[in-house]
Amino acid sequence: MVQSAATTGITNDHLGAHMDTQKKGNASVKSIGRAFARDVEMEVIKSASLSYAQIAQNLRRLERHYLALLGESSEFSLELRRRIAEQLLEQALLRGCTQQVCRSKLNSAMRVGFTNVERQAHYHLLYAKGAFERGHIRAARKIASTMVEELERSLNKRKSILAGQYLARTREFLISINGGSV
Repeated sequence: MVQSAATTGITNDHLGAHMDTQKKGNASVKSIGRAFARDVEMEVIKSASLSYAQIAQNLRRLERHYLALLGESSEFSLELRRRIAEQLLEQALLRGCTQQVCRSKLNSAMRVGFTNVERQAHYHLLYAKGAFERGHIRAARKIASTMVEELERSLNKRKSILAGQYLARTREFLISINGGSV
């Protein structure tokens, strides 16, 4: 069993599901994924009393720890990087970091990519709402409009109930900031 970098916690992270059948030495990749998900969850729980800089430092420490366990060549290293980038973006938005910091974190998440269009929509909608709340209406409109187009393209290729729901929520958001029109 992989030793957790944090103490305890419960989560059902997507990464753990990806790692079900892979092995790495004596420790299964699945157990590494579960330990990572648990540790990220613990960092988020502890984050209420921490600054954004401290949270970012702790998440990067976890990233280094688990990348070392997985090895850079593991196909799951990318998923691990994605989860850290997503958490850094979410924490920046929740903590009211500047628009510049939030945009930087969104760009970082976009560089590593999203597992699927639904995760992309989730984080883009969070970003758009955060930008709007900070008075950056054009940025909010642009990111939401781009996401609507991306979701529409995706839904033309494959059916996804969740993508359809994100499309509806993003359109509603655009209507609310545009005064009644998409």
